[in-house]
Amino acid sequence: MNPDFSASPQSILIVDNYLDDAERLSLLLTQRGYRVQIVQQGRQAVEQVTKSELDLILLDVDLPDMNGYDLCQHLKTNHKTQEIPVIFISSLDRVWDKVKAFSVGGRDYITKPFHDAEVLARIENQLSIRNALKLLMMHNALLAEEIRERQRIEKELRLSEEKFAKAFRSNPNAITITRLNDGRHLDVNEAFCQVTEYSREEVIGHTAMDLGLWVEPNLRTQLFKHLTMYGVIRNYEFQFRTRSGALRTALLSAEIITIHGQECLLSLSNDITDRVRAERALQEANEELQRLALLDGLTHVTNRRYFNTEIAKVWQNLMSTQEVLSLILCDVDYFKRYNDCYGHLAGDGCLQWVAKAIDKTLKEQEESMGEYTLSRYGGEEFAAILPHTDARTALEVAKSIRQAVEDLKIPHARSPLGSYITLSLGVVTTIPSSEFSPEALIGVADLALYEAKERGRNQVVSENF
Repeated sequence: MNPDFSASPQSILIVDNYLDDAERLSLLLTQRGYRVQIVQQGRQAVEQVTKSELDLILLDVDLPDMNGYDLCQHLKTNHKTQEIPVIFISSLDRVWDKVKAFSVGGRDYITKPFHDAEVLARIENQLSIRNALKLLMMHNALLAEEIRERQRIEKELRLSEEKFAKAFRSNPNAITITRLNDGRHLDVNEAFCQVTEYSREEVIGHTAMDLGLWVEPNLRTQLFKHLTMYGVIRNYEFQFRTRSGALRTALLSAEIITIHGQECLLSLSNDITDRVRAERALQEANEELQRLALLDGLTHVTNRRYFNTEIAKVWQNLMSTQEVLSLILCDVDYFKRYNDCYGHLAGDGCLQWVAKAIDKTLKEQEESMGEYTLSRYGGEEFAAILPHTDARTALEVAKSIRQAVEDLKIPHARSPLGSYITLSLGVVTTIPSSEFSPEALIGVADLALYEAKERGRNQVVSENF
């Protein structure tokens, strides 16, 4: 049964020099059932964190005794506080401020004046991720405990001969003794009867094949070949069928022994059905968390962290094969004016539409250029990695992206370029070599993007190096 992290109110600390903002946030969160504390200074925050169990910190950059970046960095270097998610909430709206916030360990960045719905959505998203991580750690601990318990039981099975009968009857795992020459059961313990749903009388004198226990009989044949060669087998995973037809999974350990001069097979089966299910669920949860960690939460394309990893990997691969690599950097023109005019929620929607248009265009061009990676590179910047794509193709792709975004006809009343959202793009193509790094490629693409803006924006500039 999964624990319910929502049974008790989750605790949020607001660190804000501006009491009006802090009290407004506190009222909003208290009404949603959160337990809220407010401090106005960094040192007060450090003291509060050390004596309280917190689920989230809302942190302003501008504090009277230290800036929020330093406070966040301090918390992330302490193993007791480094896992507490920090959301910056500040009136600073420059890209540098946001980049700085993420670089010191912030999980999100909200610009003042904030919108209630946006704040609640971002907070609930971070708390959901934190709860998932708590659950994952708990599952890992339970699984480790189960494995340790199984290992303990297997070790204790090496009993002396005078204690064998008692251990056989009372062992919690299924144990059988069968004749080696024909596989007929000579004895089974109560645990075997319980897990298979057969009575002892129904089993004695019959083989596993007679009872239809093995789901895959060919695995049983392989097992006996191994036993014939080595005389023992440990933790052989297999599926068996119970009397009612249910499928279960077990780890089988078996050893050839001699009873009254007759070779027999002593087998112990540890039913791991529940553990297998738990491991599968844990693996799925891990895969989902890994996927979420590499995606941009707003646009659902890959994030900057994934981009940095991927560009380095692609660079190394193409350097070894001496094949061409292109990179496109895109920037939404006059996006700050758009946010100022329409608000940040509309700005988020605009970025989502732009990301979809870029991705759709890249998919349509995939036949001519191959696989690609699209990432959100910054606030309103996107980057596309195009392996095996020459300069001419990359330029055509960039032009198609620019046109696709313009064709969205997203209204932009404050754009000097016209009435709609537009895109400036920088394109660079090279053959990776050890003389340069991926950062050099990014730098040239950034220069091309800058040149596109200098020429009036809403256009593409291509460079080679």
